[in-house]
Amino acid sequence: MMQIKLGFEEWRRLGKEIERIAQNDELELIISMTFGFSGVEDNEESEEGEIEEKHEHHHQLTELPKEVIEELGEFMDSLKTKYNAKIDHHVHGDHAGIVISVVINGKDAINVFRNMLDDAKGCENCILAGIDGEFHLGNDVSVIFFGDSYKLTFILPAQDGRRLIINEVNT
Repeated sequence: MMQIKLGFEEWRRLGKEIERIAQNDELELIISMTFGFSGVEDNEESEEGEIEEKHEHHHQLTELPKEVIEELGEFMDSLKTKYNAKIDHHVHGDHAGIVISVVINGKDAINVFRNMLDDAKGCENCILAGIDGEFHLGNDVSVIFFGDSYKLTFILPAQDGRRLIINEVNT
């Protein structure tokens, strides 16, 4: 019970810090998510026993199981609808990457971020393997973050502007 309260408190504190940084201005959230898939193989053994790597860059959701394609497509469509997100994606044999850009109010930034994360973790046929990105205030990077579907690390400026705050949160 105590761990849940601490996790909630960390997210609340982080939201307040991001709101302080934004000072009622809009922030651009740029987030990169990497998804892995179970049952999709990237390597194939040749007759000589050597491994031939298939590593192609695709801008279409193809060469993956139909269920994965549909789920990622629905996820991206929902982000466009809910947040007017700009999205780019690429697919490799064993993973896919989605880069999302959303302009949001600093007050709502952490809630939008968490909702997007929850939606991404809801994928039944894929696994959210990595997350990284930044919050921009105008042309400046204000917050950077990285991690996985279990823990994220945020790095942001302290109120004095001379130090950095490192904040870890459980997702």
